[in-house]
Amino acid sequence: MSNNLLNDDVNNFSIYNHPELYDDIMWWKEDDILFWERIIKKFKSKSVLELCCGTGRLGLPLINNGMDYYGVDISKPFIDFFASKLSNYDQNKLIVGDATNFFLNKKFDLVFIGFNSLAHLLTNENVQTCFNCIRKHMHNDSIFGIDIFMPSHKLTSNLDSSKVDLMDFIDSDTKKKLNIFEFTKYNSNKEVNHISWEFINENNKIEFIYNFDMRIFFPDTLNRLLIDSKFHINNFYGNYEFEKFNEQSEKQIYICNK
Repeated sequence: MSNNLLNDDVNNFSIYNHPELYDDIMWWKEDDILFWERIIKKFKSKSVLELCCGTGRLGLPLINNGMDYYGVDISKPFIDFFASKLSNYDQNKLIVGDATNFFLNKKFDLVFIGFNSLAHLLTNENVQTCFNCIRKHMHNDSIFGIDIFMPSHKLTSNLDSSKVDLMDFIDSDTKKKLNIFEFTKYNSNKEVNHISWEFINENNKIEFIYNFDMRIFFPDTLNRLLIDSKFHINNFYGNYEFEKFNEQSEKQIYICNK
């Protein structure tokens, strides 16, 4: 384990200070890249703004395809790490900023919030403030996209509150395998899921604990928030294969315009 990780207080650890570790954890996630590339092709988008862009998992392929790409993320370590992966690119297009309060003085053909990132906005007020900022960065023909999971009954009913073996991955710093065990508790009044990840090493010892909250969005809530923010929902997909959303869908993917 790297010195920076060892110096973290076990219970106050935040993954958003450790971009390399985030990339290690997200090694498996690639299935949405083609989806956004197809959206860009479909709508002939030339300029893209990604909110909560992270370490560039989605942004790098778009940049490599010649897109005029801008990314905003609240984590400076993430933005710095994203920038370190680039050469011959205007790194001023990667901005440390809050998705609820940003202004780039530019309008984009496509604005999107990828893989579950909207869930970090925990209140309706924060979401609407974010949506209002997004509208200011759209012209009349712009597209706005959201990709977020569909909450399951099992999750929101707390029927299974036991610890779950979520995944394992290789720490690129130590080359050792870590397991993430997840414990969740859903607050139905606030529609917020309280999540705890325990990172367990090969000796079955806790390296650190990551506690975080994620908003649970049901389709009726997101539909209302989008409509109240004066967006028109063009398409509502249930997966990356562009199939219409239905009761069995595991994802909510919105494609909207002004």
